[in-house]
Amino acid sequence: MWKRIIHDRRFWWGIGLLVAMAATAIEVIRGRNTNYFDYYDSTMMFWSGISSYTLEYAETRGLYFLYSPVFSTVFYPVFALPQWLGPFVWNIFNYCMFTLAIWTLPKAFAPYRLKIFLFTLSVVLQSVFCYQYNLVVCYIFVFAFNLLERGRAFWAVLLIMLSATTKVYGVVELALLFCYPHVWRNFGYAVACGAGFLLLPAINPSFDNVFVLYREMFEMIASHHSDADFIGILFARGLKPLLLPNYRAVQIIVFLLLAVLFFWRYKRWRDFNFRVQVLAVIMGYIILFSDSPETHTYVISLTGYAMAFFLMPRRTRFDWILFWLLFVNFSILPTDVLCPAWLHEYIHKTFWTDVYCMFIAWVMIVWRATGPSFSPSVSCRTVATFLLLATGATLSVRAQDKTYDVGGVKFVMKPVKGGTYLMGTTYNGGDSDEYPAHKVTVADFYIGECEVSQDLWVAVMGKNIAKYQHTGWPMESISYDDAHEFISKLNALTGERFRLPTEEEWEYAARGGNRSRGYLYAGGNDAGAVSVNASDGNINFHTPIRSKRPNELGLYDMSGGVWEWCENEYSEYQGAPSNFFTRLMRRKFHVIRGGSYANTLRYLRVSNRYQFTYWRRERTVGMRLAL
Repeated sequence: MWKRIIHDRRFWWGIGLLVAMAATAIEVIRGRNTNYFDYYDSTMMFWSGISSYTLEYAETRGLYFLYSPVFSTVFYPVFALPQWLGPFVWNIFNYCMFTLAIWTLPKAFAPYRLKIFLFTLSVVLQSVFCYQYNLVVCYIFVFAFNLLERGRAFWAVLLIMLSATTKVYGVVELALLFCYPHVWRNFGYAVACGAGFLLLPAINPSFDNVFVLYREMFEMIASHHSDADFIGILFARGLKPLLLPNYRAVQIIVFLLLAVLFFWRYKRWRDFNFRVQVLAVIMGYIILFSDSPETHTYVISLTGYAMAFFLMPRRTRFDWILFWLLFVNFSILPTDVLCPAWLHEYIHKTFWTDVYCMFIAWVMIVWRATGPSFSPSVSCRTVATFLLLATGATLSVRAQDKTYDVGGVKFVMKPVKGGTYLMGTTYNGGDSDEYPAHKVTVADFYIGECEVSQDLWVAVMGKNIAKYQHTGWPMESISYDDAHEFISKLNALTGERFRLPTEEEWEYAARGGNRSRGYLYAGGNDAGAVSVNASDGNINFHTPIRSKRPNELGLYDMSGGVWEWCENEYSEYQGAPSNFFTRLMRRKFHVIRGGSYANTLRYLRVSNRYQFTYWRRERTVGMRLAL
């Protein structure tokens, strides 16, 4: 009986449904269904005639809204439900639609449907737990493929264009149309359906010209890139310094190479296995080479991979090793109830086996789809060697924290691995002196774990000149010259060569260095979680250092707390507009960064910069050490 139950797909669907409902209930009760709130708020704003593609939206909610006005239109039926019911309808509907997409795969998949479902189930539930739209993109990919195989081209194209006009990267599935009859008719369907969907938001009378929203949306998408450590090949250790600075060129070159291979093998377009492999390659490409992939987004690439894997005429030992490595890295390790979060983070950030395994699996599918038809499967030894070399290339000796003790006061300097990043604001709405965004390369350096405390200041200088004096609070009311006097005495006591950070180093560290996740503030998009600021009710007082969450490098209070002196004299970025007054006065000012407890959120952004006279002391200005 148990054997029959275990092989019953309804049993596993029911288990998944129970988990999905429980996860939804937990998040609703805790009020942490934030992605659903984002969908809800943006839809409410859309129908109220307010754009969600603005800097104000990003600042107040700590994120960019990257879905189109079409999404806000079609999401309305869910939006209209009671707030407690909407999350359940959204999650359960998407879970059931994904399940239906797998159960309705073509007949060749009949022996493997349950296996594909079980292989992806954990990642699907991760997406459900986070209310992710990527699950929708995934099952639309599969449904469209199913419909194309059944000769229902119009309905397939309708789904593809729904995906493309809500979240852009779904459009790449149109490449599959070349593999089926009536190619140009089907592309005509795509144009008509796309136009219809793009015009759909015009039913909202609150906007005179809905196409302005599309322009704002594309500007926001273009500014969304960061040097963050997302879970993609562009960000992988060993490859990031080469690929990420040229990420758009990499994406285009890989896409063009895939297109050349696809058209080169046009004689295979009628082969069912080839079409499955093409689908898997497309689903892998849009995630592996994405600007901001996360673990749960791999539900798309893993579904395509599983479809191609189970249709292989022969699976080698290495194929099975890779299969189980992918299962462990994406289904077991990211699931908190199965693996401690710290262990998953350590394995990912140290070895990047999840991304490298997925990349190798993807390359093997490309090879099997487009390589010589008479070639054997890539040997286990060859691919295993490549995996070891790729993994080995990502490993480097990690610098360690440096801890110092001055007069019984301990402080920590954190290592920052150098790299290239985009300095300045990358979206419309930043202050004028944050433009233009430009690439900057910094070498390895150390920076203070937190701002210089009053305790350390007294241990070095012998007296406390802070306006608000308290143990454990950041030092403040110090000028640029005071900071240098402190550093000179500290160097004499320690024998080190401490200094102020340059502005370039400061912003790189605030963004999280080569571990950055592209947050608006240092350490997160929720300003209250990572910074002491005016919205906390601290307009007149400090709070202790390390009282908020650190950023990706373990640095505290780089947003809020107190402004921090940088070594640089203040000047406009090269290429920024200038005038006689700014050129004349720049030598009187030095840069301060990070905002303070008395500032609003606008000043806490990692790209925000301010000028301050070098001799001035202010209760909101302190310092952080570099080395």
